[in-house]
Amino acid sequence: MIIRRAVPVYASSLIKVIRCHLGAAGAPLAPGGRAPASLREVLAARLTDPRKPRGIRHSLGSLVSVLVAGVACGYSSILAIAGAAAGWDPDVLAAHGTRRNPVTGAFEPPSASTLGRLPALLDADELEAGLSACLAPVALDPALAARVAARAAAGKQADGGKKKRRRKPPAGEALREVRGDGWFRAAPGHPWLDPAVTGDPAHRPARPAVGVDGKERKLAKAGGKKKVHLLGAITHVTGMVIGQDKVAKAGKANEITHFRPLLEPLPLQNVVITADAMQTQREHARWLTEDKDAFYLLPVLGNQPGTYAALDALDWENTPAAAATSEISRGRVETRTIAVLPAPEDLGFPYAGQAVLLERYVTIKKNGRWVMRNCEAVLYVTSLDATQASPADLLAYARGHWTVEHLHWLRDVVWHEDKSTIRTGNAPQVISALTNLVITLFRLQGVTKITEETRRNAQDPRRALQLLALRPG
Repeated sequence: MIIRRAVPVYASSLIKVIRCHLGAAGAPLAPGGRAPASLREVLAARLTDPRKPRGIRHSLGSLVSVLVAGVACGYSSILAIAGAAAGWDPDVLAAHGTRRNPVTGAFEPPSASTLGRLPALLDADELEAGLSACLAPVALDPALAARVAARAAAGKQADGGKKKRRRKPPAGEALREVRGDGWFRAAPGHPWLDPAVTGDPAHRPARPAVGVDGKERKLAKAGGKKKVHLLGAITHVTGMVIGQDKVAKAGKANEITHFRPLLEPLPLQNVVITADAMQTQREHARWLTEDKDAFYLLPVLGNQPGTYAALDALDWENTPAAAATSEISRGRVETRTIAVLPAPEDLGFPYAGQAVLLERYVTIKKNGRWVMRNCEAVLYVTSLDATQASPADLLAYARGHWTVEHLHWLRDVVWHEDKSTIRTGNAPQVISALTNLVITLFRLQGVTKITEETRRNAQDPRRALQLLALRPG
């Protein structure tokens, strides 16, 4: 006879997630001043149940909880989530709050048709607003970035104490050249760098930053459906999604028109906003500074010809690099330099404090030979002055914006978002929102190997419950 050891299972709680890991004060309380509500109660309070009362078997919160757990297991389709839930143990289903059969007393998993209909019917804006209200204040807390940095440093120290096999130095180090005065360059064609201004590529500024960028679910527009284009706001250091909005809900629209609706409800005081050149608009800069008390760092390209010409005419040739980074990683040698000058008084761009020139040089190994892959220069304008951000901070902000692309990569590679044919109603946006939530929960828990974590959750569904409740297993 095989006796299975009982494993504790805990109800999922989004607010407990935030409090347990971040110690956030002032988390909202349930009615009556009692303890923070569970995830199901939070969703029930914020979401409108679109289903007709007749025939409802599973509560709205329990269905969303099952969907979140399924996404945490790495499943990318509703059918896969329903199939997995059908094999979950009764205690797991009970923790999700699924229906209990009144005759047999057994907890029943939701059917594939029940799970499949719900995302299409849900109000995606309500869901996004509820998640943003819970996550944004904590994700933008500067203490969070400090904790992430401390955790990373502690991990490196722990790894340093372990015995590791001796590894060969990166092949790219052979390209490094050093002059007699101490200056060096990482590879031929790269600029000579002063060691005094060359800093750590992992430098994290004290002021929090949020990147804004969009992503299209490619196959969601199949079958005659409209394309689903989502604009998101993601924190730089932690990679947490604090807001998402669907572009072109009705009529003609683009990312520019959804910039303000996306950021309007977020607490952005003292936060640096980065975006691509499409969002380099004077009205955006004025609104961020005056209404949101935020800062901006925006690239200036051909869509702003007058501003670009004014910045390009500055004396960059005689302006030395104020900060630089040099690194060898993933089989390439990369150098970044940044030069900073005061913004021209007649620039005409609201609250512009400094002009920035960022140069990036990349050398890769191709067919056994090291070749220069690209050399690019980008002009930026920022409302940050020299006392509010150092050149190293500006360089980190420009690079940190690419955290958005890493999020998009995770959704495409781990959850196969671009190959998903979910396209009915609000389902594409709802599933993307739940995927963002799972990634954020992983970040809060300190998970760095996302694929491995989803496999572990799929093998043991209790892990997903413990992730949502953030209790030790």
